[in-house]
Amino acid sequence: MIASLRGRVLSKDLGNVVIDCGGVGYGVTMSLSSASKLGAEGSEARLHIHTHVAQDVLRLYGFVDLEEKQAFEVLIATTGVGPKLALAVLSALSPGELAAAVADSDKARLTHIPGVGNKTAERLLVELKDRLKVSATSPRGIRLPGHPLLSDLASALSNLGFKDVIADDTARLVLAEHPEEKDLAALVRLALRASTRV
Repeated sequence: MIASLRGRVLSKDLGNVVIDCGGVGYGVTMSLSSASKLGAEGSEARLHIHTHVAQDVLRLYGFVDLEEKQAFEVLIATTGVGPKLALAVLSALSPGELAAAVADSDKARLTHIPGVGNKTAERLLVELKDRLKVSATSPRGIRLPGHPLLSDLASALSNLGFKDVIADDTARLVLAEHPEEKDLAALVRLALRASTRV
């Protein structure tokens, strides 16, 4: 079982990356939030790895933070949640935000995640209640008061057909993950990619 990888980032495309470790390129699937923390192509990376075997197919799932790997493993142990949906959840919410949503029984926050319907959200709230704990230092949501592009980005997403609440959540997520990006058009493209991650 592969538990970690350390090497050079060969390629990076949303949540799919290739890490060169001693001349061998390992294809790794990541959440959007973890992938955004990786450096550019050619930079050094160290990832925590979950090796997943299903129907004779071996896949590697990578995480920059150990906390996210642990949350992923808790999620895929939940009835009806596979790796794809687990990554969608962790692309939308950090482990701390997920734990807070579960602790608050915030079903609405979970159903805003692409691929999570009412039944899945209810199952997550029940099964994760005693398995995810809110860290004292974890934010209970992405808060960007006064960010100059928040309203513009949320408005642009609403004009593209996003529901208002989803547009706001997506805008907050993208701005939190790309604080250096000041171009509205680029942020809209990032938001559209985030919304089609599943």
